[in-house]
Parts: sequence; structure tokens; C-alpha cells
Amino acid sequence: MKKVFIAALLFVGIVSFAQDINQKPQRDQREKLTPEQRNEKHLQKLTSDLNLDAKQQEQVKQLLAERSAKAEKFRDARKDNKTKPTAEEKEAFKKQMKADKEANDAKMKSILNADQYTKWTALKKEHKDHKGKDGHRGHFKSPQERDQAHLQKITTDLNLNADQQKQVGELLSERSTKIEMLKKSRRDSGVQPTEADKKAMKKQMEEDHKAYDKKMKSILNADQYKKWTAIQKERKEKMKEYKKDKK
Repeated sequence: MKKVFIAALLFVGIVSFAQDINQKPQRDQREKLTPEQRNEKHLQKLTSDLNLDAKQQEQVKQLLAERSAKAEKFRDARKDNKTKPTAEEKEAFKKQMKADKEANDAKMKSILNADQYTKWTALKKEHKDHKGKDGHRGHFKSPQERDQAHLQKITTDLNLNADQQKQVGELLSERSTKIEMLKKSRRDSGVQPTEADKKAMKKQMEEDHKAYDKKMKSILNADQYKKWTAIQKERKEKMKEYKKDKK
């Protein structure tokens, strides 16, 4: 079982090492804005969507600033806390989040008129539904949909011909099937890898990445491969920045 778990991690690791070009983390797709710039952008959108007057804009601006300050304070506290929260702490945090949301909604309701508040709640629901479908876990419901979207993006970026599309599609499908099977094995195992196991995993991941890269090189022409490696390098750099931001 331990070997199965290790193998699962090896191949699941391929996803983070040579992941689909179009599956960039949500934060990497957003502009690098300060909290103040994000608030201003949010305010502009609300002003446009809800037709806020000058007084309402000032009140909403203050509310957004208060919320941002609280969020920044929470993130700093989380960074300083090296211990994992207990089940009781998680439950308390969940309740606090709910209370904060209800308080924010009450403040917005006091600022907006009836029609504006109705529209605001509808926009929030629409955003929540959209996030549920296209949120942090990926933009598509199944591996097949992700592969198809990835293939379409590569076809556009690299101008693949019909034969290349077929070969890349088969490569993506083969990799997705392998990953899904090994992810299941990982979920079914509760074994924690040792330091030696982790080193072996890293080495295997590098070899798997080279094998994947070699297959892509055999499918693409010289110009396409050069562009593909440049896209991969750019994505890798963004992943580093993303991981750095999360620490």
C-alpha cells in the first residue's frame, strides 16, 4: 500500500510540475493590485452596476476599506501562527466568518435602496454560482473537459495541424487517465512518505516531466516547441510567485 501511495504522489506531482497551460491559479490570472487598488476597482464596478450616488460611494468605500483591513490582519495572524487549528478553532472561525458576512450584508442594506440591494444580492448569487462552476478547483467539471480545453488552447497558441491535435489529444488523455487512477490510490492510502520517499518522488517527477517533454517535442515542429517551452517557463515562474504569496 505504501508503494501505491508513493506512486500516486509521483504521478500526481506531474500535474504541478508540468500542468496544463490554461490551468493557472486564480490569483495568477488577476492583476497585481494593492488592497487599495482592488477596493477602488470594486467600488467602480459597484458604482456602475448599482448606479451609486456620491454619498453611497463614500459609504461603500469606507466599508470596503474596513473589510480589507480586517482581511489583511487575519492573513498576518495566519502567517505568524505555525500550528494547525483544532476542530474547535475551525468551527469558531466558520461561525465568525458567517457573522462577519451577515454584518457586511446588513451594512450594505443600510446604504443601498431597495432596488439596489435586490440587484446586489442577485449579483452576489450569480458570482457564487459562477465560482462554484469555474472556481478554485479548475474551470471544467471533468478531466475530459479540461483536456479538451487544454487542447484547444495549445492548438490556438501553437497553430497545431489536424495530425498534431490528434497526437496531443491522445497524450493529454493518457496522462489524465493515469493521474486520476493514482489520485484515487492516494486518497485510499493513509501512509505518510518518509524523507527518502520524498527525494525519490522528486527524482521520479523530474524523469516523468522529461518524458512528457520529449513526447511533446516529437509532436511539435521546432518553432512550436520553442514557443511551448517558453510558455511552460513563464507558467513555472508564475507558480513560484503564487507559492511565495501563499507562504
